[in-house]
Amino acid sequence: MPRLLLRLLAAVHLVAFVSLWVQIDGLVGSRGILPAKEFFTYLERALGAGPLERFANAPSLLWVSSSDAALHALCAAGVLLSLLALAGMVTAPVFGALWLCYLSLVWGGQTFLAFQWDTLLLEATVCGVVLAPLGWPFRRPPGVPPGAGSRLRSFTASVRSAFQVAPVATAGRPGLWLFRLLVVKLMFLSGAVKLLSLDSTWWQLTALDVHYLTQPLPVTASWYAHHLPDWFHRLSVAIMFAVELVVPWCLFWRRLRRPGVWLLLALQLLIAATGNYGFFNLLTAVLCLSWLDRLPLAGPSRFGDPPAGSAADPKRLAGGAGTRFRWLAAATILLLSLSVTARELTRSLPRGPDAPRRAVAVANLVDRVLVDPAAPLLRTIAPFRSINGYGLFRAMTTSRPEIVVEASADGVIWNELVFRFKPGDPKRPPRAAQPHMPRLDWQMWFAALDPERADWLGSFVARLFEGEPAVLGLLGEASRQGESPGFVRLRLYDYAFSEPGADAGNGAAGGPAVWWRREFLYDLTPVLVREAFVQDPGNGSPR
Repeated sequence: MPRLLLRLLAAVHLVAFVSLWVQIDGLVGSRGILPAKEFFTYLERALGAGPLERFANAPSLLWVSSSDAALHALCAAGVLLSLLALAGMVTAPVFGALWLCYLSLVWGGQTFLAFQWDTLLLEATVCGVVLAPLGWPFRRPPGVPPGAGSRLRSFTASVRSAFQVAPVATAGRPGLWLFRLLVVKLMFLSGAVKLLSLDSTWWQLTALDVHYLTQPLPVTASWYAHHLPDWFHRLSVAIMFAVELVVPWCLFWRRLRRPGVWLLLALQLLIAATGNYGFFNLLTAVLCLSWLDRLPLAGPSRFGDPPAGSAADPKRLAGGAGTRFRWLAAATILLLSLSVTARELTRSLPRGPDAPRRAVAVANLVDRVLVDPAAPLLRTIAPFRSINGYGLFRAMTTSRPEIVVEASADGVIWNELVFRFKPGDPKRPPRAAQPHMPRLDWQMWFAALDPERADWLGSFVARLFEGEPAVLGLLGEASRQGESPGFVRLRLYDYAFSEPGADAGNGAAGGPAVWWRREFLYDLTPVLVREAFVQDPGNGSPR
C-alpha cells in the first residue's frame, strides 16, 4: 500500500502542476496580473539580506530567475518528476524535488497560490519524502563493474533499478504514520474550528442552508442540493461533524479502520460533487487511503521485486542511518505539528468579553504549554509552509456578493466579461472544474467579500485595458473577442439561486432557464477610462 500511496500522491502533483501551468502566464507571468519578477524585486528590497537569508525568508528557486522561462521550467520539471514517480521512481530525492518545485511556485504565485490545498500538498510531500526510499534513483547496482566498457550496461541497469516499485518495510513506518496523522489533523481541525469559532450556523446545524449558494464556485448539483429540505441539511451537518470529529479517532482501532476510511472518502466525494475545490478532494482522498493496508482491488505489482542493492532494496531500508533519519524526522514533524494544531485550535476561539471564560482559560494554558515554547521554531519554518493548520469555512458566509466586470468601447454600451467558472449570466448553469483549480475565479470570490483587500484588482483592470492575451486567456471565450476596451467598471451584485419551478425545464440539461437571481448593490469603482487609468492605476481601487 505505501508504494501505491506514493504514486497516487505523484498523480495529485501531476494534476496540480498541469492546472497551474496553463494559468501561470496570466496570473504571475511578466505580463500577468501579479508578475513574479516584480514581487521578487520587491522582496529583495524589503529583506535587504544576503542570498541565504533571502531564501530562508522566502524559499524559492525563483530567486535565481523569475522570468517567464523560469516559471515554465518549474512547471515542466514538476510534470516530469510527477510522471517519473507515477512510473515507479518513488524515491526521496524525487519527492524532495517535487516539494521544492511546488514551494518555489507557491511563493511566486503570491495570493493566487495561497489556498489550503496548496499548503496541504506541500505537507503531504514532506511526508512522502520521509516515506520514500532514501537512495538516489540512479546508482550502479552491485555486480556491474565500473569502467568505460560497462558504462552503457551500468546506466541501463541503474534506470531499470530506479523504476522498481519500492517496498516500504519497517523503515517506512514513520513516513506512513505521518500520512495517517496528517489525515487526523486535517479532518479533526476542519470540524473543530467550525465549533470553536462559535458561528451560529454551525451550532444550529443551519450552515448547509446557505453553503451550497455561498461557496466560492458552485456546480450544477449545488442548485439542487440547495433546495433540499431543511431537515436534510441539518442531518447532513450533524453527519459531517461526526465524520470530521469522531471518525478520525476510530481509525486507530483496526476493526473500524476500513469503514472509517470509506466514510471519509464518501464525505470527499459529496463535497466534490457539490462544489469546485480544485485538487483538494482528490488529495484528501489519497491521504485517507494511507490508513488501508491494501486496496480491495489491488493486486501484485507488475514491476516485481527490486534487485539487491538498488535504491528500492528492502535490506537498504530496514536499518542503519536511513531508519534513524526517518524516525528523527517523523518525531520532529509530529512535535511541531502538535504545536501548530494547538495554536490553530486556540486561535479559533473568540477572545472577546463574551467568550466562555473556562474555554479561554484552557486556551491560554494550552498556549503556554504547547505553543509558546515552540513559537521561535514555528516562525523559522513558517516560510516553508510544510507544517500547517487547516479549517475551511470556520465562519459561514450567509450571502453571495459577486463582482461583475463590465467593459465598453464608447462608455455607452456595456458588455459583461464572462469568466470560465465564476457565476455571471443568470441563465448560465454553474460549471464543474475539478480537479482543475481556476485560481482567478476563486480569488474573485474573496475579492467580492472584501474588495478593499483585493489590491490585485487594479492590475487586473490594467491588463484588460491593454488587451493582454495571457490574462484574457483566463476568462471565458466570449471575453477574449474584440478590441481592448476604452472603459471598464466594476459593479457589486447580490446573487441567489433561482427558485424551483421558475422557468423549470427550459434550461441546460433539463434544469431551470434561470439559475441565478441577482440584485445590483452599488458600483465598486467609477467608470475607468483607459488613458487616465494607465497613467494612475490607483484610480481603479475599489472604494
